[in-house]
Amino acid sequence: MVSSQSIGASLYYSGTASSETILDWYLYVIEKQTASDITFTYSLPIATESSQATINELKKLSGLTWEQLAKIFNVSRRSLHFWASGKPISPFNEEHLRRLLATIRYINRGSADINRSALLEPRHGSMIPLDLLVAGKYEEVKQLLGAGKAVEETKLKPLSSEAADAHCPQLPEDLVGALHEPVHREVRRSRSAKTTRSRKGGGSQ
Repeated sequence: MVSSQSIGASLYYSGTASSETILDWYLYVIEKQTASDITFTYSLPIATESSQATINELKKLSGLTWEQLAKIFNVSRRSLHFWASGKPISPFNEEHLRRLLATIRYINRGSADINRSALLEPRHGSMIPLDLLVAGKYEEVKQLLGAGKAVEETKLKPLSSEAADAHCPQLPEDLVGALHEPVHREVRRSRSAKTTRSRKGGGSQ
């Protein structure tokens, strides 16, 4: 007697999928039980708002071109444009995308141009971080480049105790009996206009 068995088959739909956005879903699974007790599992790509935001942040933060990103994912540039516009992405590429963004965030130098240079510059002779990302070696890239020092927003430093005391308002009891002198204003007196009489005739009488 042949015992029942469960077989998992991951199938990725390559046709036209619905563009409806489904939030907080990582994997959509349909299980179908057949008459022979064999279970098939279909893994369908799902379009998510988080995936769309992730690919756009990755492009902006890494400074890499669409061609370079396509090389990392081993897909066409057109596929990346689809993901960036909210089209479905396979679970495998979804995981790849999130791990890649986490790596870029870790090595972030605070500038897309600097980040791109760091990813393309050979290290230890001939080791290029971008090639390691293509191979999926995220941890090696982190160790190779180290944690980045992103530019932080300027924060105001707290005042010293002396400066704080100098700017502290006086207590009400210290102001009791204080003399208030009127503000002295210098008033300049305007001179009255002088009138002159014109003499009629040129000679004296």
